[in-house]
Amino acid sequence: MKCVEIKYGKDGLVPVIVQDADGGSVLSLFYANPEAVAKMEEEGYVWRYSRKLGRLIQKGEMSKNFQKIVEMKLDCDSDALLVRVKPEGPACHTGEYSCFGVEKPLLPELLEVIADRKKNPKEGSYVSSIVNSREKVIAKLREELDELIEAEKDSEIAWEAADLFFFMLVYIENRGVPFSRVLEELKGRRK
Repeated sequence: MKCVEIKYGKDGLVPVIVQDADGGSVLSLFYANPEAVAKMEEEGYVWRYSRKLGRLIQKGEMSKNFQKIVEMKLDCDSDALLVRVKPEGPACHTGEYSCFGVEKPLLPELLEVIADRKKNPKEGSYVSSIVNSREKVIAKLREELDELIEAEKDSEIAWEAADLFFFMLVYIENRGVPFSRVLEELKGRRK
């Protein structure tokens, strides 16, 4: 996408909707000028134009809650921008997950915890003990799949399916595959 394609308002700004790439929740709305859009395209992180301060600000400049861009899209009229991100902390200056009071969805929270256990192993955490070992994660996946297949009652099936799904997330973290890639693959299959 090129800055010239964007139809900026009379004030030289375009509204930008920031969305969590994994969970789909809307995190914030802000405005960007051509310089902010260019920085986002070049650096791969969210920048905005602060109307209050009259200058560019990188999201996370003060809080360190940066937002890594996964995808940027123009709307059908080319006068609004959707930026899908991997948030590195809360989106709102109040410390909330979203500026709209949206609770963090379970999936992004699970992904965050698993990634943290991989990077910063925690004493006594089962996930920490296996996430960095492909063989251990594969063994756990096989065990959970067998337990799901053998489950009889609805409650057992739900329990074992949740276990299998969770350890599938641990496996893709072990392999370094972003969950957003899995979602993209599923979306591509809808055609």
